[in-house]
Amino acid sequence: MKKIIITLTFTIISTMAFANSGKFNASGMGSWEMNIMNAGNGNMAITYDGNAGLSDKNPESIFDKSTMNCVGGLTLVSGKFDDETGMCTFYLADGEKVFMNYKGKGTGGQGGSGTFKIIGGTGKYEKISGTGFSSRQNLKGKEGFAHSMNQMSGEYTY
Repeated sequence: MKKIIITLTFTIISTMAFANSGKFNASGMGSWEMNIMNAGNGNMAITYDGNAGLSDKNPESIFDKSTMNCVGGLTLVSGKFDDETGMCTFYLADGEKVFMNYKGKGTGGQGGSGTFKIIGGTGKYEKISGTGFSSRQNLKGKEGFAHSMNQMSGEYTY
């Protein structure tokens, strides 16, 4: 009887699906089409929609060689913002997607930083979750677009 219980326990444990988890440290550059309402004196409402390509320091990360599309907005008051919010879709190299919400603060024309929460995905990443930190530095480029270098680091489980 003892052997049967041990065998059943081992069988149950060995067939359970264990969660996958990882850390990531991705960076890349992107361009963002902007809509701007300019009230002067550094006061603006801005919405944006754009894309970036990413690579990760860890080539085994699910975010290595991915792209992201983000839609968001912020309000500048005297050149500063503390209300940036948005959502990104990551298009992963394996064909699946991961979704993220973010919040940030910073200085207009320079960059910003904030936190994000991974809220789900498609396929094997349907139940993915995670958190992390992001930052960006604005770059010079074509007028009417924002251009930035983006860094993201965090942890995920799926």
